[in-house]
Amino acid sequence: MARRAQSDGLEQPLLEGEGRLAAGGGPKREGTPVSAAVNLAATAMGTGVLTLPFAFARCGPMRCLLLLIFLAATTDVTLCLMIGAGRRLRLCSLGAILTRLFGAGGSLAFTVVMGGVVFLALTAMQRVVLDLLPMFVEELFGLPADSLRPSLVSLVVNVGVFFACMSKSYHSLRFTSGAALACLLPFVLAIVGRASTALLETDGEAPARLVASGASADGLFVAAPLLASSLCCHFSVLDIDAELQPRYRGHMFGVIHVVSLLVLPLTYGLVALAGVALFGAGTAENILTSFHGDAVMQLARGVLSLTNALRMPLIVMPLLSMSLDVLRSGAGGGKTVASAMEARSWVSVALLLALSLGTASRMMVLTRVMGLLGGTGGVLGCFCLPGIMQLCAPASERTKAKTAAAVGAIFVGALVSTATALTWS
Repeated sequence: MARRAQSDGLEQPLLEGEGRLAAGGGPKREGTPVSAAVNLAATAMGTGVLTLPFAFARCGPMRCLLLLIFLAATTDVTLCLMIGAGRRLRLCSLGAILTRLFGAGGSLAFTVVMGGVVFLALTAMQRVVLDLLPMFVEELFGLPADSLRPSLVSLVVNVGVFFACMSKSYHSLRFTSGAALACLLPFVLAIVGRASTALLETDGEAPARLVASGASADGLFVAAPLLASSLCCHFSVLDIDAELQPRYRGHMFGVIHVVSLLVLPLTYGLVALAGVALFGAGTAENILTSFHGDAVMQLARGVLSLTNALRMPLIVMPLLSMSLDVLRSGAGGGKTVASAMEARSWVSVALLLALSLGTASRMMVLTRVMGLLGGTGGVLGCFCLPGIMQLCAPASERTKAKTAAAVGAIFVGALVSTATALTWS
């Protein structure tokens, strides 16, 4: 899964060089509209989809479906604004664009935001392992439920991740991103199939669960950041656009419309409604924890937890690099600390793993991690930032429609952040 925001895409040197779209330089232009669409959809789709049935149950299926459509439209607008900014400045690196627009301070701010997003992505992976891997091992070996302590299982996993990071060959684990995405397809088909079967039964319980799902007024505030986190695909869109063959450059906006307005809302809506139809008000915060004795879902738990564990080095090492960049940019002892961390990288890696595991354990559930991700760095980088970039465009580029879109995107991002603050405890 090439160029992904929460996995492979974070390994790309987003802040290095100018990333110019000039003849004879920059990325190889071998992409097609199909590959661009696959990469863009894969950037957004991840373990966050496991929280969407809970979001729909808390918010109310129809209300949440409308919210999903609204946020998908905001995603479509902001992706187009970001592509427009990159093409206008002839840059294919988000870091280079911010440096051009805001100087070194803008580049540093972007690194800090990206560092926060990456840390929360690592925390989400830790939470998935904590939730799913003990269940998978218990079912695989016929052990009693809850006989394995999640913290001990995760500790063993983190020891393996640590040695993988120290091996210097962690880039070979990139295949796991594609594996994680591939295993989502049978999961989607399975949950939709089970919900369809339940809806066709004559007892009418599944339709009743869709109508009376336990929705509450504050559910709207819970759902907004979860939906926003599942639509974050902006950090790699400039790379995807730069890789398109020249003859397909005019198709990029069509690719964005298809993915953000059709593929993502349709997939998310089907999974979420299926989960609510099956479990109603009792929908779990991680939907995969609700299926017991189901071979397909057991396989999904195992593959997702293991692939998330294998992807952790792809997150830890870029996060360490970003942390060092921030420290080096500071005055005084920052450079000294960065040098010490770089010289003893094993200590830094162990510390990042311990912090992310501790954070995941303290947050208790995946929805808290994904909600914080979507309501902070997610909307700041994916909704607010493209709007700000557009407002900084030359007067000739600031049409009324684009200005209105930019202001609207910033406003939506602020609303989602406010919703996160109101429901965070």
